Amino acid sequence: MIKDVLVDVGTDEIRLAILEDGAVSEIRIEKNEEKSLVGNIYKGKVVRVLSGMQSAFIDIGLKKNAYLYVKDILSAKHNEKGDESNNSGILPDITELLDQGQELTVQVIKDAVGEKGPRVSALISIPGRYTVFLPHGHTIGISKRIDADEERQRLKEIVASVKPDNSGMIVRTASESIDEALLIEEINTLSSIWESIRERGKKNKAPNLLYGDQGIIEHAIREHLTSSDRFIINHKETYNEMVSLLSVGSPGFQGRFEYYDKEYDMFEYYNVQSALKEALSRKVWLKNGAYLVFDYTEALTVIDVNSGKYVGKIDLEETALSINLEAAKTIARQIRLRNLSGIIIVDFIDMKHDEHREQVIRAMKDYVKDDKIQTVVCGMTNLGLVEITRKKVRLPLSNRHTH
Repeated sequence: MIKDVLVDVGTDEIRLAILEDGAVSEIRIEKNEEKSLVGNIYKGKVVRVLSGMQSAFIDIGLKKNAYLYVKDILSAKHNEKGDESNNSGILPDITELLDQGQELTVQVIKDAVGEKGPRVSALISIPGRYTVFLPHGHTIGISKRIDADEERQRLKEIVASVKPDNSGMIVRTASESIDEALLIEEINTLSSIWESIRERGKKNKAPNLLYGDQGIIEHAIREHLTSSDRFIINHKETYNEMVSLLSVGSPGFQGRFEYYDKEYDMFEYYNVQSALKEALSRKVWLKNGAYLVFDYTEALTVIDVNSGKYVGKIDLEETALSINLEAAKTIARQIRLRNLSGIIIVDFIDMKHDEHREQVIRAMKDYVKDDKIQTVVCGMTNLGLVEITRKKVRLPLSNRHTH
């Protein structure tokens, strides 16, 4: 697969698109005045503890207080003790863990939505290109996408030899076959970042920003550089800054950066604008003449599969299967494009045969594998309904785009 990353730098916003074999798979928009806070680490103060809700409001210096669930406190406390799970399954009352006025270090894991402030966790993670540093962890996790046992063992031994005591690491897929020196260098860098965060936490009173996560471009480099073929940027100064940045840490990747100097709009040239228009539409047509309808409620997203102009060639059952398989592929792509999250209900066209339902579910699960955000596809009911859950991180594309 050929993967390109397009970076469109404007006056008021930065737009980013991921192309996979020429097709747009992801679009992100970051307005200068509405930057995502996900990844930021704050020293916060407990404003209110709600026993009945098993949560607390934390003042981190924003207009809206952040909220913290009991599970996100327990994870950190268990990890500090070397216990990675709550074996009893019984959650203690949050008032046993937090007191009003208490100060603690938290990290934003979900941006504010509507009237809700950002969601935070006491379990800190600092991601790099090859690894994720877990200051409250103890174990070493290896990406499931790294199959070879010998390579998994090599990476585990490297990380174990250099990571600080009383900390954990997640080894990402990009680490496969990576040079040992690069891996060690990144682990040391992430460890140093955490030490500087701790020092700032000791010196500053709450509320205080201790660490600001990278912007949309730096985030894209961290997440996509090793797996992409080209980074195409239409802003000369930004292009020069990125190439200069790579010359220090990753000189071998500089050749992947290109400056887009054509007069024709870059998003139009690479058909991103049409994909953006489609991702903001209620109705999406499939290649076979069927179509999807997207409806949104506060609690969930509903996607309805319709036969449209497609009448099939054999019988009703085969027509339904053909439409549903094509729909599954497009739905997986649209979920990423629109950055849908939470509960997603798909109303596929009814099928009588169990093997056909299973075939559609297998296809759906296969299509969502490329999504970096955790996505779970559940089974299909007799009525053709499928529940999909996708982790909530950033706002959906429709919230970021100005119509």
